[in-house]
Amino acid sequence: MLKTFWGGESGWRDEQLDDGTVIWTAPDGREHLTTPGSRLLFPELSAPTTTVTTTGRPAPHTTGLTMPRRRTTRTEDHAARIAAERELNGSTSRPAAGLTVAD
Repeated sequence: MLKTFWGGESGWRDEQLDDGTVIWTAPDGREHLTTPGSRLLFPELSAPTTTVTTTGRPAPHTTGLTMPRRRTTRTEDHAARIAAERELNGSTSRPAAGLTVAD
């Protein structure tokens, strides 16, 4: 998600080391280090690979590629789902007009 919606020169950047460790660089320059969780379960697979060469930094993402905006708040969505469920429950539990419940 970080690379998709907040990437580019002014956004989050990542660098993957040979052992699978990823260094995330925040827009403000702080670095966050993540190590692969598989290292605990499969230590034999965490041997470093050969160094990968790249051609340079990717082009910054185009404008307009952003996280989708919500049309309603989560609270409004929750209230609408509850109201719809109550409406459904209320309409199915009442007998249709003209019908009576047998004694």
